[in-house]
Amino acid sequence: METKFDFKDENFEKDLKKNASGLFNGILIFIKSVFSFYKDVDKNATINSIKKDISMRGTTAWILICSILIASVGLNADSTAVVIGAMLISPLLGPILGLGLSISTNDIDTLKSSIINTFVMVLLSIGAAYIFFLAIPIKEESSELLARTNPDLRDVLIAFFGGLALIIAKTKKENISSAIFGVAIATALMPPLCTVGYYLAEGNMSKAQGAILLFLINTLYIIVATYLTLKFLRFPLIVYANSKRRKFIGGIIALIAITSLVFAIFNFKGIYDESNYNRNADYFLESELSLLPNGDYLRKSAKIEYNGGEPKITINTFGQKPISKEIMDLLDKKIKINQELKSTKLLFIQQEIEDSYTLNNTFLKELRSRDSIDIALKKNEIENLNKEINQLRILSEEKFLFSSIINEAKLIYPNLNSFEIYETIRTDFQKTDTVVVVSVSWSNIIDDNNKLQLNQSIKNWIGLKFKSKNIEIVEKN
Repeated sequence: METKFDFKDENFEKDLKKNASGLFNGILIFIKSVFSFYKDVDKNATINSIKKDISMRGTTAWILICSILIASVGLNADSTAVVIGAMLISPLLGPILGLGLSISTNDIDTLKSSIINTFVMVLLSIGAAYIFFLAIPIKEESSELLARTNPDLRDVLIAFFGGLALIIAKTKKENISSAIFGVAIATALMPPLCTVGYYLAEGNMSKAQGAILLFLINTLYIIVATYLTLKFLRFPLIVYANSKRRKFIGGIIALIAITSLVFAIFNFKGIYDESNYNRNADYFLESELSLLPNGDYLRKSAKIEYNGGEPKITINTFGQKPISKEIMDLLDKKIKINQELKSTKLLFIQQEIEDSYTLNNTFLKELRSRDSIDIALKKNEIENLNKEINQLRILSEEKFLFSSIINEAKLIYPNLNSFEIYETIRTDFQKTDTVVVVSVSWSNIIDDNNKLQLNQSIKNWIGLKFKSKNIEIVEKN
């Protein structure tokens, strides 16, 4: 038996619509249960928790100083692990969250307290880092320091989403400490302040400004994230009894909030434009320089500068083969017709071909001269070593010969008590001779006549051994 459905039946259409509506509502309910966190919010506990962490006095101030010093050591040693460890104990986020809370709830007293404590926090942090880098003898510009001098789009995104994660964790009935610690690492408020202290100690105001700008960007976007989240959760506004005071405070807070949002949007656009420009400029260099023999080197060494909307790209050959005039003109034309880079000023730094040839010849001559000096010094060292080796060889041969003579002397002259051989130099101021002196001592049983014969025998024998006629016998008593 075959069942047939009549799709034009009114009851069927109603059931289908009902089931579809139920499915859609079910999906909406599921999505809402996943993303909604209204039920988890404890407004009073959140406000009290944020206000409690605002103060930068006493114990909190000393914890801040210690964490700043630890981070400074990590930045100086180029150790990411040490920097992260310092961030975990840092209380920097308290006053910044206080600013976001006060703006979103019209709390002028909390706003005043947060501003004061933020200034105290910044001064303590920069002051401690400045003294540390001023006192420490090792002041290398590590990659960790350089990374905190030029903010880009990623720093904005990290600060904003990190701020969102932090304030959402704060609003939960039970604070999620791991999330707070994660945000403390991600937003990276402390390293920029340490970097400011480093460059102030070095007297480099330009890079110090870049680091303080990174800190201000992170701070601003954490405040904006806090403000938007608390407004979304409808945290209660502070109600003032005096209507004029209420309107005045409300106007001030609204002005601060609008100014912060406008500046954040404007700042975001500027950083986005710079990041977009850097990406396009890097792509241009990669595609246009790849055909040159040293294209990879030129692209990696090229300097891209946005300069607030007045960009320039500097290509430096650094002693490599110079770029011809035709290629320079071609690159300049191509960059002018590129819509993303048409305002870019393209600069080339290189020696002219003739100058480069002369410079290379001079350099080679200098190298050859240095090589000649090195070879002469090495040759002199080798000659001195050979002399020492020959002296040691002669000494070794003489020692072996003396040992052999002693053994023979004991066999040939059994009545010999002591035996000594040495060379001496004598002169009568007319000529100078080297004399081999043999010192002997005989047993008492030998009479004088026999001693004379024996001494002459030893003289002949030693003369034969040393192949010398200048032998002198000295008899010891």
